[in-house]
Amino acid sequence: MLRRSKRIAEIEKRKNQPEDLTKKPKLSEELIQREIEELNANIVNHENNTRRTDDRWATEKTENDVLRLRIHVSEMSTRRAKHQTSEVKITLKKTTKEAGSLKKKIGEMLEELENFKDFDEAITKAKKETSSNRQKWMEEIEKIQEKQEEKNGGPIEWKMCEICAFEYSEEEKKVPRVLNCGHTICTECAGNFIMNTFNNHNTIRCPFDRQMTQLRSGGVYGLPRNCALVNL
Repeated sequence: MLRRSKRIAEIEKRKNQPEDLTKKPKLSEELIQREIEELNANIVNHENNTRRTDDRWATEKTENDVLRLRIHVSEMSTRRAKHQTSEVKITLKKTTKEAGSLKKKIGEMLEELENFKDFDEAITKAKKETSSNRQKWMEEIEKIQEKQEEKNGGPIEWKMCEICAFEYSEEEKKVPRVLNCGHTICTECAGNFIMNTFNNHNTIRCPFDRQMTQLRSGGVYGLPRNCALVNL
């Protein structure tokens, strides 16, 4: 009986308590739960920001590596170009000196020619000496070209057709032909670029500057030969 009276008294006491005191613990738990959710959201947001920062840093690092590689390749190309320019200057200086010596010899030959009584004999002698000097000159040029080709590991670029990459020669298909625009390609490649226009005139479109060259009698074989590329 006593226990029942105590329970009834506690129930009455709770009923008489203010409404705010009974709800306060519940509101506090809600606030705590809300703060926990906000903290979790901040953590997720921070993790996303960190991930984006890492991705951005990785991308910038890759771009920097590519840029560094390009700079290295550019520096290597510049050094190679300077070295080749130096070699060309040395060769040009030597060639100029030899040309001056040859010019001096020609002058001496002309002076001697005036003293010859037999004109035909003088002409024959001059031709022989000129041919001999030309042969020596060509041999020196060939030596220089051979050294250059050994360094490059193949024929010099200006002695090769830029379309098929074969070296120019006296062979019918590999004879260098000059187009109207001034560019040179081999006979075989010129034949591959022939176009039939509306007036049935065969023309060649230059593969470098797209200018047209009209073919006359003989087709591609009627184009001018670039003898300098074959003789050098």
